[in-house]
This record gives sequence, structure tokens and C-alpha cells, in this order.
Amino acid sequence: MFTDNKFSPSEPMLKARMRQIIGIIDNYLYAHVGTIVMQCLVVPSQGGNTDSDLVQKASAPAKKAIEAIESLSVASPYLLGSQLSIVDFYLIPLFIYLSQTSEFEVITGQTPKLRSWWDKVNQLENVKKVTV
Repeated sequence: MFTDNKFSPSEPMLKARMRQIIGIIDNYLYAHVGTIVMQCLVVPSQGGNTDSDLVQKASAPAKKAIEAIESLSVASPYLLGSQLSIVDFYLIPLFIYLSQTSEFEVITGQTPKLRSWWDKVNQLENVKKVTV
């Protein structure tokens, strides 16, 4: 899956956990965050009105997916422990955009480990470069 393993954990259990979280992001989070971001950020920036129904319908499953990731992550300080991994890089862009919406607080309200993780990774120089 990932050729050089630089950002992939060596422990089989952590590698499996990484793939599990990536699966949740792919199958249960990505599209819903996309809907929220499109409706809350993109549509208004182009003069349109946010479809609150779409945002509400996307928020509940996004919250459920975030809570599932919370239950699987260590977030101390990174999702799988002390080293940044592919799964951190995979989730960071979604949090960059989601954190710019009013739904961020509701969706992440019951996920203290992920909120702590976000506070940490949001301060990384490379993350700061792409969020400016």
C-alpha cells in the first residue's frame, strides 16, 4: 500500500489501525465533510446561499465517523502515538476545511483526543504553510 514505510507504523496492530481509520475516512467521512465545506464555505463565497438541510444531513454521519476515529486513535500526540503517520496526513486536510465551518464545534464536540490532536498538528510548520 505504502512503498517506503517512512510514515507507516512498523507494528502490525498499529498498521491495521491506520488502515482502519483510513477506511473510515474514505467510506464514512470524506463525502460528508465535502458536503459541509461546499455548503458552508464554497457556495457562500460564490454568492449562493447555504443549504442548511444538506449541512444538517451531512453533520450527523460526519460526527459519527469522527467519534469512531476518536475511539480508535491514541492522539498522544498523533493519531497512532508519538510519530506522525500517513493517517495524520490523511485527516489533516479534512480538519483544515472543517475547522473553518460552524459545524466543526458540533462534529468534534465529543472527541477530546481529536481536538487535542488537531491543536497539536495545526501548529506544525508544514500545516501552517498550507493554511495561510
